[in-house]
Amino acid sequence: MRFKYTQEHIDFIRVEYRVMGLRELTEAFNRRFDLNKTRSAIHAAINNNGLTCGRSKGELKKGTSLIFTAAQVQFIKNNYQRLNRHELTSELNQAFQSDFKMSQLVAFVKNHNIVSGRTGRYSKGSIPRNKGTKGLTSRNRTTFSTGQIPPNRKPLGAERICRKDGFILIKIAEPNPYTPAKTRYKHKHVWVWEQANGPVPEGHAVVFKDSNKLNCELDNLMLLTRTELLSINLHGYREMPVELKPVILSIAKIEAKAGFRTRPGQGRRKKEAAL
Repeated sequence: MRFKYTQEHIDFIRVEYRVMGLRELTEAFNRRFDLNKTRSAIHAAINNNGLTCGRSKGELKKGTSLIFTAAQVQFIKNNYQRLNRHELTSELNQAFQSDFKMSQLVAFVKNHNIVSGRTGRYSKGSIPRNKGTKGLTSRNRTTFSTGQIPPNRKPLGAERICRKDGFILIKIAEPNPYTPAKTRYKHKHVWVWEQANGPVPEGHAVVFKDSNKLNCELDNLMLLTRTELLSINLHGYREMPVELKPVILSIAKIEAKAGFRTRPGQGRRKKEAAL
C-alpha cells in the first residue's frame, strides 16, 4: 500500500528542512514518527509538495569540516596562535586520539582563513633556538675538507665533444670571460692553431682542410677570412671530393678578393647586367 504523508508530516519537513540537510532531516523524521524512510523518499516528498529550504548553496555547511568534528575545529582555533603547525597537529592527535596529518591541518586552516597572527620573523629581543650551539656538532660525512678537490673535476687538457656543434672542446688555463672561473673550455682546433700562430685575427676563422671536425692536427687547419668561409660553404666545400677541395678553395679566395658575396653565378650576372 502506498504511503501517504499526513499534514503533520509535511509541516515537520517544512520547518526542519530550513535548518537541516537531507541526511539529518531523514534521521530526525524517522525518529519523530517512528518510521524507516530513505533519503530519496524524503527528497521526493519535498519535491512533490513544493518545499524549499530557503538557503543558498553551501550555506548549511559553511564553516564546517568533513574530517574534523566541531570540538576538533574549536581546538584548532584556540591553539593555532600558540602552536606552530607541527606542534598543533601533534597535540590535536594526542587530545582526540586521532592520526591526522599536518597536511590536513594546513589545508583546513587555509580553506577556513584561520590565521595564527605570526609573521615568521624573530621579534626584537627573542633568542634563536640554536644560540650557543656553534661547534657542538662535527663535520658531516659528506662535508668537503679545506683544499679538497671534487672527484669530478676535469684536469687541464681534458676533452669533450660539444653537444651544440660537434667540435672537440679542450680545457685550458685561460680565464672564462663569462664566469669568475680561472679555466675554460675552448674549441680544440682554434687552440691548436693559436699555439703555433698566435691569436686568431678578427674577421677570420680556423677551418678544417678535410672538413673533419675531429681532425685537429695543425697541418689539417687553415685560416680563412669570413668572406672566404662563406664562399666555400656556398660552393659545397664540405661535400666535395678530397681532390676538388683545393680547387674550390682557390675559387673562393678569388671570389672573396673580387668582392663576390652572393651564390656562385649571381654576382657575375649582376655585374654583367650593370655593364
